[in-house]
Amino acid sequence: MKQQMAIWSGAVALAALAGPDQLAGQMVLTTDAGAFNNYTWRGVTMTNKLVVQPDAYLSVPGGGGAAVIGVWGNIDAGQYDDPVNDFSEGGGTGPWDATEIDVWAEYGHPLGTTFTGTMGGLLYLFPNESGLTNEANQTFEVYGKLQATGLPLAPKVSAFYDVAKVDGLYLETTLTHTLQAIKGFPLTFGALAGWSAGQAVNQNDPSEIANFSENGLTHLDFSATGALAAGPVVLAPTAHLLVANDEFTKFTKPGVTNDVKGWVGLTLTWSKPLTAAPVTQK
Repeated sequence: MKQQMAIWSGAVALAALAGPDQLAGQMVLTTDAGAFNNYTWRGVTMTNKLVVQPDAYLSVPGGGGAAVIGVWGNIDAGQYDDPVNDFSEGGGTGPWDATEIDVWAEYGHPLGTTFTGTMGGLLYLFPNESGLTNEANQTFEVYGKLQATGLPLAPKVSAFYDVAKVDGLYLETTLTHTLQAIKGFPLTFGALAGWSAGQAVNQNDPSEIANFSENGLTHLDFSATGALAAGPVVLAPTAHLLVANDEFTKFTKPGVTNDVKGWVGLTLTWSKPLTAAPVTQK
């Protein structure tokens, strides 16, 4: 399931280096590729070894805001078939096994001078026939986000509703702050809390698909993401420390659970404007 933190890292890196208005009003194509020591989705470890996650999305301005459509994938870079130490969302059939493909579209619009609202949809596709996720898990979410870009720490609230399989709500609250102390290498710190509000195991029918064991706080995610320009590419190293609160988020490897775990990685992002910058009237 889509590791939105990978996209978030790339977006943070670009914004920190380029400034918030540099690409405003232009159609922009962005591609990125991340490599991570595991795949963690909403605090749940889906693959416990190296993964590669490519992504591409097109931003189109319109109506005072911008529409974005994109596709994202998770690729298991190794063969994770040791039942004692390894597990993979695709069943460990790799190497270089595409275990997940997500297609998403959204529209964001400023709400006054302080807030930005976003609404979108996210389609989860799983090509494998076995593993933690497979064709039976394919689903669709609708979501909305509200971010106070004009306030300190840019607080954001996100709500995702699974309308196909889990039929429940997942919430995130996020705070971020960027430090410019090191010239040419801004560092963004983030704090995220995840909440299940209907995506837990159904006690009346435990066989139903669920994303968490219980409703309530699922995990806390504390992160640091850097940004370094290398020609047209932005390199964004990231590190995440997760404090797990749900039994599903505590799972780390076969037979092992931890209250605290983490993941690290590097994302390379490249963006190209496809239209000219709008003319500013003086």
